[in-house]
Amino acid sequence: MRRELAFPSLAYLLIFFYIPFLIVLLYSVGFPEFTLKYYAELFDALYLKVFINSLILAGTTTILCLILAYPVAYYIALKAGKWKNFLLVLVILPFWISFLLRTYAIMTLLNPLGLMFTFPAILIGMVYDYLPFMILPLYASLERLSRSQLEASYVLGARPAETFLRVTLPLSKPGIVAGIILVFTPALGEFVVPLMLGGTYMTIGTVTWDLFLRYHNWWKGSALSTLYIFVVLVAITIYIKRAGRIEL
Repeated sequence: MRRELAFPSLAYLLIFFYIPFLIVLLYSVGFPEFTLKYYAELFDALYLKVFINSLILAGTTTILCLILAYPVAYYIALKAGKWKNFLLVLVILPFWISFLLRTYAIMTLLNPLGLMFTFPAILIGMVYDYLPFMILPLYASLERLSRSQLEASYVLGARPAETFLRVTLPLSKPGIVAGIILVFTPALGEFVVPLMLGGTYMTIGTVTWDLFLRYHNWWKGSALSTLYIFVVLVAITIYIKRAGRIEL
């Protein structure tokens, strides 16, 4: 591919990601002065609770998505036959509707049940919105499994459960890693779902929104955003090194 063809993409990233991130980085250290006090203020008990809330929410969402997505991806990849494409369309169908409208639809369903503004309500909304991000990489990984390896396991006398635990599950590990990263990373900074379904439940996303738009404290909001990005980058790097390569 010619080098010039990459220029529009690089220019887009430069204008709409790297330059804004540089501005956020400058504000996080007190621009136009230089100070680290905004980072120091984040080690307050309030912000520690916000980080823990976000980790609990993102971790629980990721685990639930993995538990629910694996059987679906397994069936579509290995058992669905001629219905495979149709089921894949059903998985991506929610993406045809606006993220905001889908969250409003969840509110309509949960309100009569008395679940609004509770932690279970946030979890239902999060799992509903992020489940396809777990199913698709798992499907891609399972669909590439060699049928001959599964058949060899059966021929050698392994039971279905043993074949799954010793052959299928280890070989689908790259899809599991990719799915966890695709769900956990945005879930950790999620703003819309906790705000609309959780009420006063504070996460990194809702507090960042408050700092920027309600209190106009750009410096502390920038410090919180930068710290969040740093934590996510470190966590993903460690996870990839320990869990293996990513496969999308």
